Amino acid sequence: MNRSVLISIVLVVALVGWIASGMLFETEDAAPPEPPRAAGDVLVEARRLSAQPVTRSLLIQGEVRPVREVVLRSEADGTVAEIPVEEGGRIEEGALVVRLALEELVARREEVRAQVAQREADYEAATRLGERGYTPEQRVREAFTQLQAARAALARIEQEIENTTIEAPFSGIVNEVAVEVGEFVSANGTVATLIDNDPLVVTVNVPQQSIDQVSVGAPANVTFVTGREAQGRITYVSANAQRETRTFRVDVEVPNPDGRTPSGISAEARIPIETVPAHFLSPALLSLGTDGALGVKTVDADNVVRFYPVEIVRAQADGIWVSGLPSQIRLVTTGQGFVRAGERVTVAESSNAQPAPPALPQTVPTAREPAPAAGSTAPAPPESADRSQAAQTAPPAVVAAAPSPEEPTPTLPVPVSIAEIQLALAAAGFDPGPADGVPGPQTVDAIRSAQARFGLPVTGEPDPELLQRLRARATAGSGQ
Repeated sequence: MNRSVLISIVLVVALVGWIASGMLFETEDAAPPEPPRAAGDVLVEARRLSAQPVTRSLLIQGEVRPVREVVLRSEADGTVAEIPVEEGGRIEEGALVVRLALEELVARREEVRAQVAQREADYEAATRLGERGYTPEQRVREAFTQLQAARAALARIEQEIENTTIEAPFSGIVNEVAVEVGEFVSANGTVATLIDNDPLVVTVNVPQQSIDQVSVGAPANVTFVTGREAQGRITYVSANAQRETRTFRVDVEVPNPDGRTPSGISAEARIPIETVPAHFLSPALLSLGTDGALGVKTVDADNVVRFYPVEIVRAQADGIWVSGLPSQIRLVTTGQGFVRAGERVTVAESSNAQPAPPALPQTVPTAREPAPAAGSTAPAPPESADRSQAAQTAPPAVVAAAPSPEEPTPTLPVPVSIAEIQLALAAAGFDPGPADGVPGPQTVDAIRSAQARFGLPVTGEPDPELLQRLRARATAGSGQ
């Protein structure tokens, strides 16, 4: 046998024996198996929240119309002689808007008056002769008919002269003057447009599934595109849905005594439906239950995790109001992704106090973290054994290595969740449907509309740039 082959065989046999010795004989210092983790080892952070009364509202885009608008037309043929008003000027009821020339009509009136006098004399003569039997009865009737025709012609001339003055039927604003002095106007020709902007009428289209919650006389809060907010009331609810959209026309009257808000602009009507207890929180704290329901995780008095399905009452630029929770809760704010409902956990109470936004009659203000009072210092987060225990017992996935001060933190694109973009779309005035985290057709259409509005590539996919634009729009719309 070849020497090199013999050496190879010896080495293989030695290697196999060494590996087998390690599998058959365990060393005394081998590490024992890790004991199972006891219940309550998972550390979460929770914040105490209290419910606040929040008005649930229908938020609908609409159009602002004047309460009255009329197109003034000429009732006679004639030449424009006088226009004592200016476009944009205010005018009182009965004031002159346009006057037509009278010269030709005055001459015709004098001619017809002479004819009436002649017919009256003829009729009187025929009557006297008839009484004496010198003229037949038929001649008397003909004279009377001719007199009546002359009187009717004079009445027509008088009406035409009256029609040469076109007056304002109500107090308002001369929105447009369609003629010039010296221009000939035919009967039924347009001469001016008059509008009344006090009050204004905001017309919205309410979906059919919500129409039974709207009634005449109910209050409504209106935000005009100019930023002005005003209170109004519902004055009209259509009894028949529009066939194309299955929506109902609803009119909201808003006082506008100074006339500073014009008609024809866009507005947003907020129609209160009911007041419900709700909690204000970040949309990042929402999660899905085992059945796909949208909800949040809390911990009870025994530090057991509970899952509550919630309903979004209102979406804002920096948070959401949700209902369906108990009045007092401890909301899991950190670590909710590592625990399940029914699991006992270790709880570290959050040092951040609950935001306390001021309550408004019809709108929910934006909640902010309270700032430290003057002369005081903000409370420091606990740095006790709880933090040490958290570092020891938290799952490895929770612990993230902090970057070194000398090393810059790399900037990576941040993924945007569907639920987060749905909430931002709703807060900015778009309609993505329910914030269920599902990119349905309505959500995709809303994303495309928002991307087109902001001049972004229309892809129908959520991205950080779109989310930033939506939040900025919602913040600007809320007056912040």
